[in-house]
Amino acid sequence: MPEEHVITSVNKYYLDKVLSLAEQADITATEDIYDARGMKLVAKGAKISRVLQERLTMRKLSKPFESSIAVDSGVSVELIAAEAQRIADTVEPVHSIMRTVGGVSPVQILSGIQFGSAMSTMLTIIERGGQSALEHSVMVSLLSICLARKFGLSMTDQTVVALAGLLHDIGELYIDPEYLQNNRRLYPHEWRHVVVHPRIGQMLISGLENYPASVAQAVYEHHERFDGGGYPRQIAGNSISPAGQVISVAEMIAGIFLDKDKPLQRAELALKILPGEFARELGAVVSVAMQSARGDGQSNDESGEPTGEERHRVQAMYDRIVSVQKLGQELLDGEGLKSKKARQMLADMERRMIGIRRAFSSTGLDVCLHEGSRFFETRSAQILFETAVATSEIQWRLRDVARDLSLHASVLDEAEAESLHALIELLDGE
Repeated sequence: MPEEHVITSVNKYYLDKVLSLAEQADITATEDIYDARGMKLVAKGAKISRVLQERLTMRKLSKPFESSIAVDSGVSVELIAAEAQRIADTVEPVHSIMRTVGGVSPVQILSGIQFGSAMSTMLTIIERGGQSALEHSVMVSLLSICLARKFGLSMTDQTVVALAGLLHDIGELYIDPEYLQNNRRLYPHEWRHVVVHPRIGQMLISGLENYPASVAQAVYEHHERFDGGGYPRQIAGNSISPAGQVISVAEMIAGIFLDKDKPLQRAELALKILPGEFARELGAVVSVAMQSARGDGQSNDESGEPTGEERHRVQAMYDRIVSVQKLGQELLDGEGLKSKKARQMLADMERRMIGIRRAFSSTGLDVCLHEGSRFFETRSAQILFETAVATSEIQWRLRDVARDLSLHASVLDEAEAESLHALIELLDGE
């Protein structure tokens, strides 16, 4: 999605969301809206409605559409601060993490941010898009402040991550909503529609707000991983800005914290599943919070009831990991992949698979593969819980590899891309 398209053309998916919002709240033009040739399309003060849809989408504009409209009674800093306080008071894992950081309250930092009418409109669309949509954005912002403080970032940088956390997903407003449905599983080739949203978010913030460049950069990096396994650029280590590293962890654990089943333990396991995936100092914040919560009397000694499916799932996952590595080696040994790019892709895949296989062993999953093992017969709820989390997280990492192979296969010739199809399907399977 070129930057020019964001600035001078109206994105049809974003416009549709604006027009839907206009059916619930007044949205007006804050200035005359002209096309690139100087023709007035909308007068200042006019209400935005669906009658303008064709007029706005058929022409390039002289200024960004986003900066020329405002929603009446849209999301404000006061509303964000109120939501942040509600989360701090009622979401236990967030409360536990906030208790481990000293200094100025993260809610107070968040209440001091500023944003213009363009961001207010976007946040209002997010708020109206679902019960947990704005909650997620505010939670990421709160957690980012806490993580930044533990990471040793300055107060200025804490404000940067507060803004970036709040706005990290605005790029999704410009993507076909078909690919963003909560119950929709994306296949590897469909990820190309989604992986652009960090870049879109970066361009929107750079073009519409007078923020430090580090805010937009952190939004751009919020799906990158310290070990290079993220997107959209697959950068690694300190090539990711400190703010970007913070947002990537906060975004991940915020999604986990909306799960009511032992969220702190689940987050700790997810952050440790692949050593090096996240900066160690950031993962330690969750561990400290979890130890604090245990000190308050939370126990993990409940008994559980094995369902009989656990061993089957673990065995099937192990077999799939082995099969992926075997097929990858066969492709390298064969004649189908001749280009340097294709062979490098397989080498990168094998590096990641070694890490995944090591994670499988380090989490203890390989113990239950031994014949005669009584791994599950203990009926320990903790063992069953950790097994479920580990298999789920490894499943996601396998699909991440499938996603990246599929995205990079688009630059190969047709024959080489086709030869990777079975490998991608195997990685993406259940």
